[in-house]
Amino acid sequence: MLSYLHRYHAGNFADVHKHLLLTRVLLALGRKASPYCVIDTHAGEGIYDLASAESLAAGEAAEGVARFRALPGAPDAAAAYAALAADAAAYPGSPEIARRLMRQNDRLLAVELHPQAFAALKRAMRGDARVHLHRRDALEALVALVPPPEKRGVVVIDPAYEVKDEYRSVPAAVAKAFARWRAGVFLVWYPLLPEGRHEALVAALAGAGFPELLISEWHRRAPEGGRGLYGSGVAVVNPPWKLKEEAEEIGAWLETAGFGGRPELRFFSSAEVKPRSWE
Repeated sequence: MLSYLHRYHAGNFADVHKHLLLTRVLLALGRKASPYCVIDTHAGEGIYDLASAESLAAGEAAEGVARFRALPGAPDAAAAYAALAADAAAYPGSPEIARRLMRQNDRLLAVELHPQAFAALKRAMRGDARVHLHRRDALEALVALVPPPEKRGVVVIDPAYEVKDEYRSVPAAVAKAFARWRAGVFLVWYPLLPEGRHEALVAALAGAGFPELLISEWHRRAPEGGRGLYGSGVAVVNPPWKLKEEAEEIGAWLETAGFGGRPELRFFSSAEVKPRSWE
């Protein structure tokens, strides 16, 4: 299905949650001198106009990045994202965040199948030799493009989940890709909806035997008594060192500063399942 366009939802609370963690992963990769590769399987348009008719009609950025910008006392772990999201008119999607944080010898492989989104992505990424665009199926590309020559890197996977089967096909594809690239970090976003379909995705990832798996969820409201997105989930396979502690720090600050909602964090290892929850 190719009906979803992220421009209606850019900068919402789920983007803030996802991109705060993605920024920490990219900065961790940048601590070593050797190059890294970013593979974005659902790249979207790259940059979003928050003054567009679509964005204003949905109004989701007002409760997401706009609210985030107004929060006091941002910790160091949120500073890089705050700088990237400072422009009130334009919101950077995950490929643009990667492009801004990459160094000269790093690479971005941006995958997008939607023709309208792909055309916008080409305009946004024009002139950057570090960026390589692919118009192809996301999960096919996820397996086919790994391992990259750089050895280190991150794959960003954030479907719209318009197709219910994606809750099972995404973790299956991640497991296949990880078997080919065990040094890679895999960041998977998923929606929290009252139907609870995300539970199958989390269970499949937790049972896949990855060395380490970090689950970060942001619950904006209770799942009962409402429709639509009530929260945001991010699963990180092979999380970088200290990402768990950084996620804890960011989550505690967002909650106390008034972003709205509450964080939950869980950690799994293949040697021993270690749930770590906090509210």
